[in-house]
Amino acid sequence: MKTINCYLESSSIWNLYYEENESSLIEYCIENEQIICISSIWTTLEIARGIKKRVNQKEITNEEGNLLQLFIEADLEKLRKKRRILLENIKEEDIERAKKIIQQYNLYASDALHLATALNKKCEIFIVDDYHFTRLEEKVTKNEKITIYSTSKTPEELKKKLQ
Repeated sequence: MKTINCYLESSSIWNLYYEENESSLIEYCIENEQIICISSIWTTLEIARGIKKRVNQKEITNEEGNLLQLFIEADLEKLRKKRRILLENIKEEDIERAKKIIQQYNLYASDALHLATALNKKCEIFIVDDYHFTRLEEKVTKNEKITIYSTSKTPEELKKKLQ
């Protein structure tokens, strides 16, 4: 049985928790034993910012934001303990590769850091719900040994990669 490393960028993980419709692909990855889900510890910081943004925009109250933060942290820890997601520390080699990615693809630093981490972890798939990546999907897939999937893709499209 083939296994693959799949990087879950922070926007895709956010879809699991904040009333997003396009989380079935992420759920499929987390539940599938053939897929090793990887993300960066940086994701937890971006999720914290996403929650604060929703509080600032008055989509949720401060109390709801605090509860959401606690829930997401607890759930990610549960998934980590079950080895359904690996939250990787940021390493100097990730930073160095991210610098090159910024130059090559004109990405924001955090996006470049995610892509660098995914490439350094030999991920074959990179799942994201972020325009900055989806606009580069074809170019990155052509130049790197990784395929970018938008969260709008179906699990069936990913199943083909597992065969």
